[in-house]
Formats: sequence, structure tokens, C-alpha cells
Amino acid sequence: MHRVSCIHIENFRACRNITLPLDSYTPLVGQNNAGKSTILEAIRWVLKPSNLKSSDFYDEEKPVSVAACIDGIDSEVLDRIPHDRHRQAIEPYCRDGRLWIRVTATNTRSKDQEVWSVDECPQDGVPEHWQTYPTGLPQAVSALLPEPLHVLAMHDIGEDLGKAKTGTTIKGLLDEIMKPLLAAHDELTTALDTIRNVLTTGGEQRSDHLQQFDTSATDALESFFPGLALDLDLQVVDIKEFFKAGDLHVTDMVSGDRRRFDQMGTGAQRAIQMALIRYLADVRRAEDDQLSRRLLLIDEPELYLHPQGVRRLREALKTLSSAGFQVIFSTHSPLMLSRDNAPNTVIVGNTVDDGVTARKPLNQAVQDAIEDAESQSQTLFELGNLVDIYFADRVILCEGKTDRRLLPLAYEQLYQRSPDLDHITFVSVGGCNNFAKALSILSAMDIRACAIADLDFAYTNARKSGLLERDGADMAAAKATLRRLRPEHGFTLSGNGLPQKCNQWSAADIWACFASDDEGQDIAQGSHETLKDARVWAWPQGCIEQVTGADDKGEDAIMEQEQQLRAMSAAEIEQQMPAFKACFDWIRSL
Repeated sequence: MHRVSCIHIENFRACRNITLPLDSYTPLVGQNNAGKSTILEAIRWVLKPSNLKSSDFYDEEKPVSVAACIDGIDSEVLDRIPHDRHRQAIEPYCRDGRLWIRVTATNTRSKDQEVWSVDECPQDGVPEHWQTYPTGLPQAVSALLPEPLHVLAMHDIGEDLGKAKTGTTIKGLLDEIMKPLLAAHDELTTALDTIRNVLTTGGEQRSDHLQQFDTSATDALESFFPGLALDLDLQVVDIKEFFKAGDLHVTDMVSGDRRRFDQMGTGAQRAIQMALIRYLADVRRAEDDQLSRRLLLIDEPELYLHPQGVRRLREALKTLSSAGFQVIFSTHSPLMLSRDNAPNTVIVGNTVDDGVTARKPLNQAVQDAIEDAESQSQTLFELGNLVDIYFADRVILCEGKTDRRLLPLAYEQLYQRSPDLDHITFVSVGGCNNFAKALSILSAMDIRACAIADLDFAYTNARKSGLLERDGADMAAAKATLRRLRPEHGFTLSGNGLPQKCNQWSAADIWACFASDDEGQDIAQGSHETLKDARVWAWPQGCIEQVTGADDKGEDAIMEQEQQLRAMSAAEIEQQMPAFKACFDWIRSL
């Protein structure tokens, strides 16, 4: 189905020069004042231009420009445009199903609509050559993409309802919901036409009583003011006007209290608004696809909703995205993201030097970082679960639940603040074999990331993934030291000369033994320093249990270490477990 696949914004508020991809369902995430709402407004403006305010120009000496790429305009879509002249107007500008349009404004009183000069522009990238809309093209574009439905954050929700009868949020939702009702009751329109013929002045079946009134009243006026005629014209509204004149009421099923929508509390009002969106999703699910695809732009849809309500709303929006709507929304809630939509999520930022910025989404970053299609799919599945990566400035990858639970706790105890407050998140990727791919993808997304691994990573997966030289001198030295230690300690080595689990010895225990040896410690420290350049911290002590001094692994051991850390002061942790402070200082320096 056709959709707006890309938006390019110049000089619009804090969006100085930004391009971002859009999908059928696109969440926008970022800090407050990052520019998410501005992007939504720019998307609305390019499809429904209006006069701008001076505050909409970042630089008043330069024009505001918003360009949109519409993809998926195939022959079937073109054939369904109702008027031949509109279809003929748009066809020459569609190349391989793609059309670029642009709106520019040089001041608050001007706005020009343009289409790309298709023969002068490459297929990829934002076009550089434009021409004025030909006759019929605006109507063709409107047929494909009608005026967007823009649901604001509604900080003044009562004002939004007050505007509902003139064309904003609630009005737009009700219009969409009532479409099948109007289509199913043509007899209402027929009945109103009959009434109109009876009551209006020009009606073909004008009432005799009204005609008599017109004649008598005119005769009475003649004696006072000759030459004038009176008639009583009773206007009959269109069926749609009934909905404009209606009010949305809410009844408390317990108390029986019935009030207007805008008389409810803010949370209830927002819940009702989102309920209408969910109802619309249910209605659209059962309908056939239509020619038009309407954009649904929502600011912070999760506002005032219970977590379970947020999840239901997310699913409703997903349904709408495949039933005639393209859904783009800003959010601060991880609950609005899921494995299915995370790959399309765009992280929005704002810097002093560049203004609003947009990072590469996960699906594009994976394609750029990994060539193998099967590996791309697997990585998308794995990283799609890690919604926390979209709400942090630094992402710390770790292997399992021990690191995932102890590291944030140790950080908080050392610095007396949650890592969240420093925009740091620790996420478990289920094993160190995923580190190299994950780091390259996060780098492609322009997310600062590093990994924390056990020492064995330096001599296994780090070699396979190319982070360290496969047959480097440190590798040969490590194997030699392990061979020397084996007779004394009785552990087992595999055929490749590396630790192998046996009897009471785990591989982690063998590496801990290796790290406690003077020669082994020097080798581990060297590998540790080399891996830091690849954004990986490998515990030179062996693993995190060697840092905390724990003897066992498992849930009971994790809980015991958590209690130990909570009971320690920052000074005690720094003195007794110095590796934590060294690790976190390194992370904070990245």
C-alpha cells in the first residue's frame, strides 16, 4: 500500500536540515524538546499547507521547505483515482511507484507547492530539481493522501474539544468512525432531500402554507415599502451537520451521572479519545482497502493511560497501520514499542550545532551492518526486544542476568544515582556471541554502546568476530599458561587448548584460576586493554563473581551479592571491589 516513505525538513522551527525514513507504523522517541512534535507538524503541513507564523522559521532570512516521498503508487492505485484528468496529471511524475512533493514558504503569507522534475532527479536521495504543481496534481495527491488526522498531546484538552466541531481531534475521529454509518443509510440523505424540497424557497415541492406566507407577507409589506418581497427560507442541514452539532457524553455506570466529554477529568478524556482510536481500528479491520491512505499523527498517545491501556492502544494503532492509515507518533513510553515495531523506530535528538537530528532506524542499520539476510532477520528479532536502547544515550551490553542485575545496583551505590539519570541502560543480549554484531548495529544507529564480558570472551568469540587477532601472541601465551597450570590444578583443556568443563571445574572457574596467576594476569590485562579499543570491557579477574568475591552462581548467589552491595557504602565498594569503579569510569568516559 502506498505511504509517505521519507520526509525532508529545512528551516522549520528547530529542524534546520533533517531527513528521516517513515514506515506504515513509525514511533518517534527522544528527550523532551527534541523536535518530535515539530516533525509531526511538518508532515501535516506538507500534505495540508497553511500560512506559517514567524516563529516557524528558524532563520527568517531563509525559506521553510518540507519535502515528502510517496512510495507504492502502482498502476492499481492510479487506476482507482476517480477523475481521469487528475490521474493523467499525476502519472508523468510517478517513477517506479515513487513521487516527491514539496511545500516551501518564503514568508508568513506565501506557500508554494511543487513536484519533482522527475527526469532531472536520481531515484534515490532528496530531489534537487522542482517545478510548480500542474493543474490536477493537488487533487490527485489529496485523493491518495487526504488531510492528516493530527492528535495533539492535548495539554489543554478542554480547548481541543471546543475546537472539535470545527475540524480537530475528536471531530476528525468521529468523521472517520461515522463513514460506514453514512454509507449504510442513504435513505437518510433521501429523506432530507425530500424535506429540503418542501421547506426551502427553491424547492420543487414548496409547501402551500409557506408559499401563502410569502405572498401575504409581501402584500403586507407593500403598503409600507413598495417594491420589496419576503420569503421564508428554511434551511435543511446536510446529514453530516447532525454530527457536527452533536456532543459526546459520558455516563458513570455506578452513579448514573451523565456529563459532556470536556467535563470529565483529564485522564478520562484522554482514555476516551484513545478508545475512539481503538474503535476506529476495529471498524477499519473489517473494511476493504480504500484508495486513500490517511496519516494519523499522534503526540504522546500514552498520556494518562494505565500500562495495560497503553499496550492495547499500541495494538490498535498497529491494526490501523494495515487498514487504511499510516501511523506516526511520538512517545516517551517503552510500552509503546514492541519487537514488531522497534525496527522502524526513529530516535530524534536536538543539538546546539545541528538542531533536530534523526538517527538511523534499526532495520536500516542492520541492513547496512550485516550482509547475510538470514543473520539480518535473526538480529532484528534479538535486538527488537531491547526497547531500552531507544531511551538511553549509552547502551551497555552484558551477557546474562547476573550482570544485568548487579551492574546497575553497583553503579547506583557508587555514584548515589540511578544509571537511568545518566541516560545509561544495561541490557542483556543472552550471550557474548552477539556482542560484535550488536555493537556494529548500534554504532550504525549512532548510539553510544559498549559491552561487558567475561574473560573467556577475549579468547573465544572476540577472535571469531575479528575484535582480536585470531592467532595473536596473547592467544599463544594464554594457551601456554593454561597448559602450565593444568597439572597443578587438575582441570581439563579441550583440543584447541582452551578450558573445558569437567568434574568440579567450570570454564569460568578455569579462567578465574588463569587470572589469579601472575603470568596469566599480565596476559589477561593485555587482552583487556586491547578489547577496550573495540568498546568491550572483559573482566581481567575472570568474571563478575571474581569482582564481588562470590563463590557460587545461580539465583541464590545473585540475591546474596545484591544484599552485599546494598549494605556497602560507595567508599567500601571502591576499596573492596575496585574493578566496578574502573569499569564505570571507563563507560562514563565514552
